[in-house]
Amino acid sequence: MEKPLTITAVCGWALPPQWFHGLIEDSFPEAKINVLTPSQPSDNQEAEHLLKSTKADLYVGYSLGSLWLMTYQEMLPQASVKALLAPVLAFSRERNRGGKTAETKLKYLIRTLKRNPHDLSPLREFYSSTGINFSESWFKNVPDHKTLLNGLEFLQIAPVPQIEVQKFIALVGEEDGFLDGNELKRHLPQLEIVPDTGHAPGPLLNRLAKILDIASNG
Repeated sequence: MEKPLTITAVCGWALPPQWFHGLIEDSFPEAKINVLTPSQPSDNQEAEHLLKSTKADLYVGYSLGSLWLMTYQEMLPQASVKALLAPVLAFSRERNRGGKTAETKLKYLIRTLKRNPHDLSPLREFYSSTGINFSESWFKNVPDHKTLLNGLEFLQIAPVPQIEVQKFIALVGEEDGFLDGNELKRHLPQLEIVPDTGHAPGPLLNRLAKILDIASNG
């Protein structure tokens, strides 16, 4: 019996891991899936622990998760397939690496969450901007307040190490409201800009599944 594909996926900011797991399962129905939501994305020791305990054939980083995966890529098995969905090289527009969000807006969001941890309006606005259809039940399953803040601070300051990422599959939506695909392509020449697609992960996962099916049968 053929061994099932194993996938370790790193979640985007503020997404319920169970929901993300379900999307991956829709695109890779036979796979064994682990979803990671680092609580301290800047912590090397946490990254080492998470990646050692979830070795996989395929690693997928989505949005914030893509930045995390690139940051710790030296910890990934060389033989594994690695994919970046909505890859973040630098989230803020001022850093000129494909992000569209103004640094002042990112700082404002961090201040808002710090002042009022129970205010869910920033999350609702974020989900609306991504094009993700969410339900109020999500709020029971999003990461805790500290993890959300740590994630935003990671997006604000983390630089992508200047090491090879050319071997990563990279996909971004042509209509992504957070990322400029043409600017990203200057840094990731292998990037595929997916037409009629925004920031939401579902269509990007479907495209990845097709690419890997083509690769496996080609």
